[in-house]
Amino acid sequence: MRRAIFWDFDGTLTNGEPSWRSCMVMALGPLAERYDVTEEKLRPFLKSGFPWHPDGDSSLTGEDFWLVLLDKFSAAFEALGVPKVEARNAALEVRNIVQDATLYHVRPDAAATLAVCAFKGYKNYILTNNFPEWENLLIQLGLRQFFSGIINSGVAGACKPDERIFRIAERTANFPSLIWMVGDNPIADILGAKNAGWHAAHIAKPGTKSSGADVTVTSLSELLKFL
Repeated sequence: MRRAIFWDFDGTLTNGEPSWRSCMVMALGPLAERYDVTEEKLRPFLKSGFPWHPDGDSSLTGEDFWLVLLDKFSAAFEALGVPKVEARNAALEVRNIVQDATLYHVRPDAAATLAVCAFKGYKNYILTNNFPEWENLLIQLGLRQFFSGIINSGVAGACKPDERIFRIAERTANFPSLIWMVGDNPIADILGAKNAGWHAAHIAKPGTKSSGADVTVTSLSELLKFL
């Protein structure tokens, strides 16, 4: 029996850093303090418009993905008082910063958990809503070797929780008989997987409200006893 596990990335295999807001503040450099641009002030501008948001264009891939985000970041900076030229330059820099592997912190039990899952007979795959070049980041973090394939919204042109990307994932894995989705997002990961007919494991903080997942754990290694 073919068995597969699809893993989310941000907040699942990593501790969730960096956020788009933090990347935007870093991209401004000294201008962030000059114009009093903070992550909290940027928050309202980033609640919508990404490809994985309900109002976003999930079909965006490659350079089209970045063109839309560039306009979004520039507009947010300008709304907070940053001059147009500086706002545009900082928006361009966000693309470089979000790909900086030193800003990401892989969970300490990630590599061992992935290795044990493979030993148990599962094939590991990534299923992420992310920027198009994201696979290069996985290589830099030393995790690419654990995965048989990658389904990335910035390449696939569909985003979780849309059922389409889960069907793309099934085809990529050659239609396994048993499929798990492991993630931290109750909507994108858990609801999306359940709607697709998959098993779902929620990586959550202690005391988190039930997401409807088959399994809820607080660490990756804890998941192993359910597989």
